[in-house]
Amino acid sequence: FFAIFKRLGVFFSHQWTSFTKPDPSGLQLAAMKSSLRELMHEHKCTEANTYVWVDYSSIPQVNATQKMAAILSLPVYVSLLNAFVIVAPDVVHAD
Repeated sequence: FFAIFKRLGVFFSHQWTSFTKPDPSGLQLAAMKSSLRELMHEHKCTEANTYVWVDYSSIPQVNATQKMAAILSLPVYVSLLNAFVIVAPDVVHAD
């Protein structure tokens, strides 16, 4: 879908490294940024035509109904994007 319009769509899935915060050290964000730069270069895309989906921040967290609807729609999102990136740098769990 995104490739048809010469756009880059990237899905990032990351591990939680704290019981209360998804990435307290910022190491996973750094890994996502690095990966995104490489993918943009590989696909010859700019920031203006790049779309990023990050599991925690792209799913509603407060409303349970909206959260479940978003989770159930994940296969559709994944099928439309150019890349699925599992972010798993060497990080020690904060707790």
